[in-house]
Amino acid sequence: MADFHNEYAKTYSPMFAARRPVSPELHQKLVALCQRNCWVKRHGIPFHDDPCLEADSPYTFCEYEDIAMLKLFFEHGNWSIRQGVVYRDLFFCNQVNGGDEWWTCRYDHEAEAYFPFESVTMKLVIDKGEFETLLADMLAATVEQCKRLDYVGRSK
Repeated sequence: MADFHNEYAKTYSPMFAARRPVSPELHQKLVALCQRNCWVKRHGIPFHDDPCLEADSPYTFCEYEDIAMLKLFFEHGNWSIRQGVVYRDLFFCNQVNGGDEWWTCRYDHEAEAYFPFESVTMKLVIDKGEFETLLADMLAATVEQCKRLDYVGRSK
C-alpha cells in the first residue's frame, strides 16, 4: 500500500502544486455561466432525483498555466460534477459526477464573457494523443469559428 501512495504522490503532486484557485471575481463569473447549463446549474437535471448531491457538489474551480499539468489534471480522472478548470481563454466544467464530460467554454475578450461551444470527453482525446492539438486549435480559432464549431486544424 505504501508503494501505491508513493507512486501516486510522485505522479500527481506536481499537478496539485501547479493548480491555482481562481479569483473570487472569476469564480462568481463562472458560477453565473454554469447557471446556463442544465447539467451543472443549481437544481439542474442531475440533482432532481438526489437532493443530497446538490449539497455535496459545490462549484470548485482552479486554473492551470502549464498544459502538461492540465493534461495530468484530466488524466487523474474521477472529477466531481461542477469541478471546473481554466486554461488561458478556455474553461472546462465537468457535467457528469465522477465522469469525464467537460462542458467547454471560451472567453470572448470583446464581450468580456465566456460562451459555451463544445462538450469534450477528455480521456478519449488524451488516449488518441490529440489533447495538445485540440487545445491549440481551440485557442487559435476566432470566437466566431468556435461558435460554429469550426476550430479543428486552426493551430497549423
